[in-house]
Amino acid sequence: MQLGNLTLSILDVIALIWFLLCWAGYSYYVNTHNGSLAATMSAWREKWALSMLQRDNRIVDAQVITGLTNVVTFFCSTSIFITAGLFASLAASKQIVELINQLSFLQSTNITTVELKLGLLVVIFIYSFFKFGWAIKQHSYSAVVLASVPDTKQTHTPQDIRTAKLMGQLSSLGAQHFNDGIRAYYFALATISWFIHPLVYMAVVSWVILVLHRRDFRSKLLNHLMAEK
Repeated sequence: MQLGNLTLSILDVIALIWFLLCWAGYSYYVNTHNGSLAATMSAWREKWALSMLQRDNRIVDAQVITGLTNVVTFFCSTSIFITAGLFASLAASKQIVELINQLSFLQSTNITTVELKLGLLVVIFIYSFFKFGWAIKQHSYSAVVLASVPDTKQTHTPQDIRTAKLMGQLSSLGAQHFNDGIRAYYFALATISWFIHPLVYMAVVSWVILVLHRRDFRSKLLNHLMAEK
């Protein structure tokens, strides 16, 4: 397929479409399926929120939110550094093409095709940055809601219970966006295999789906969490 100076084989186009369908399809599936690890953890967050109502001192709860925020912040800043590195790689596209064409196990390529593949990686990590950034805000909002819940010396009204559950729901939303950002890292690593061959790329993307599905729906961690619910 010829698009200006960009030359893509039919296999490259199919591989790119396969990648987009797998990513979008799996993200929709895992975010809407009740039997996933994320859905199970949402139930645990609600249990955490209701237990929080029974504690006079909620320093531990605040520390949990702080810890969650710190983890997301680390990945958010990492996405920025990786994106900056990829932009630097775009400036060295000519050298990258020469290196790829010298390696026998890699598919021969040209500058515009390499720039497309690096550009796709840039888009993926920018997407992850926005996901992590939104997750940070949601965790910070859950901390504000936590602070609005009265202590145990006061009578717990149905409104207090709803507020506590709201804290858990905001934390779950933050976790969902964090998981979306982490999932982007998985697919970004898979995209590196596109430099080898589009068939390899499709195979690696499929393998990533299998790994993610096992961890989200068939992991030992999920079994333990469901057993203790």
